[in-house]
Amino acid sequence: FLVQIYNNILCEGDNSITYYEPTISTIPVWLNSYYKFKEDVNISNSNAKVVSLHRLIINSKERIFAIVFGKGKNLLNDDVTEEQFGIKVLLNSVPKDGFRQIYSSNYGGNHRTRNEIIPKKTSISEFGFDIHNDFLRKATAKSDEELFNKNTITGADLLSVAVPINIDNVNGFLVSCYERYLSDKYKEDFGWLDNIKEVKEKSIKNVLNEELIKLIYQNDFDKVMAAIPEIIEWEKVLDFRFRINQPGYDDIEISHIIDAYKDGVVPSVDSLKTKKVYAISNENGEVLHEWSIYNCLIVEIEYDKNAYCLNFGKWYKLNKDFVQLINENYENIPLSDVAFPNSNSEREDEYNKKLHETLKNSILMDKKTVRVHEIGRSSIELCDVLTNDNQLIHVKKNGGSSYLSHLFNQAAVSGDMLFDEKFRNESNKEIGKNYFNGDFIASKYCIVLGIITKKGNNRPDIPFFSKVAIQYAINGLSRRGYTVKLKNIYDEGKKD
Repeated sequence: FLVQIYNNILCEGDNSITYYEPTISTIPVWLNSYYKFKEDVNISNSNAKVVSLHRLIINSKERIFAIVFGKGKNLLNDDVTEEQFGIKVLLNSVPKDGFRQIYSSNYGGNHRTRNEIIPKKTSISEFGFDIHNDFLRKATAKSDEELFNKNTITGADLLSVAVPINIDNVNGFLVSCYERYLSDKYKEDFGWLDNIKEVKEKSIKNVLNEELIKLIYQNDFDKVMAAIPEIIEWEKVLDFRFRINQPGYDDIEISHIIDAYKDGVVPSVDSLKTKKVYAISNENGEVLHEWSIYNCLIVEIEYDKNAYCLNFGKWYKLNKDFVQLINENYENIPLSDVAFPNSNSEREDEYNKKLHETLKNSILMDKKTVRVHEIGRSSIELCDVLTNDNQLIHVKKNGGSSYLSHLFNQAAVSGDMLFDEKFRNESNKEIGKNYFNGDFIASKYCIVLGIITKKGNNRPDIPFFSKVAIQYAINGLSRRGYTVKLKNIYDEGKKD
């Protein structure tokens, strides 16, 4: 168990040792830039970094616990913490209706990350957490157990809780936390946590990392994207940089990462792990956060009949039963029997026009946006083509799960907004006639998701993670009363 410093020891016991990094105090830049102070003022920036390591023998096995203070977590090397340690301790220690905050990411579609807070204790379902589409990265909940002094617990890979314990009696508490981590009690109410597991086998991770480098080398960025790996206070960030003394970016993109390498060539996974992304403070110009580029990558790979994703520095494998369930659900989505013309690799707007011309008495709605200011949305596309028999057709090319998520979101938002009378009235104006009359009954309408692919199958061949995302959208629309159908649009390529 390694840390990045070795010489600065705060204290040492029989089974523990505490390291620290000397604190460097600096004068805030804003004292001079804003207040124009030149004289000495007793104001400084200070960031303590302390980590205490405890070596314990539990059930004849050696375990090392790290207790961090201030920004001490930054002293730990990457990949040394046990996956989901804090979350499992939390889930095994709190009532199912004791949650106050959750931090989740979805592993299908746009890889959305959400940090949600509800003022009163409640269950995870009240946060809009989708057990089929999201995985829990962090949670805060109220414990009713004496072990945690009946205080609030925050769990991720790390565990955070305020308890009346000091260095003299902490070992017993650590053992109790470890026993909670090993418990299977969480499966009673939170069994979905096992839908996705970290890949531990080094040989598999090596193969997946090789596949990642191939995707980058081939510029296959439908399956590779970049994002900041944690919730940050954006208002405090000036920009993001790959070199501290060079201009940065408002956000990080995979193209920025490629440009950060000489000749745009990423030589290895090790280089992704050692090269850093820095968030620069707009207050004092110092480094506010730093991450390895590897930890900022989100990747989807299907390998050897399994689905994997790299999410913020860790490879995850989806449970086979879960994968089977998703595939079965996708195969059960009904197919549209509408006769769509083949694509000739034209632009989407050109194809939508061709589809409109093919379907008699249909209405071309592509690029026609509906604006209803009173309901807080600037513009929404009703659909791409509207038929005379109440079919709302949405069309997208298969450009990877992040791209297809726009198709699913467009259909979900449009279907939801149609229940608003003002939205329907504005839609009628764009349509040019009173298409939506009287009370709205969703069961009278069919939403068709048309996906342009390079294969002539009956059912669109889409990435596994898109199958996860589409299920979430369809479930929501079906609960609203709509019929939802799929359509594969064969792209036969450009003709001479």
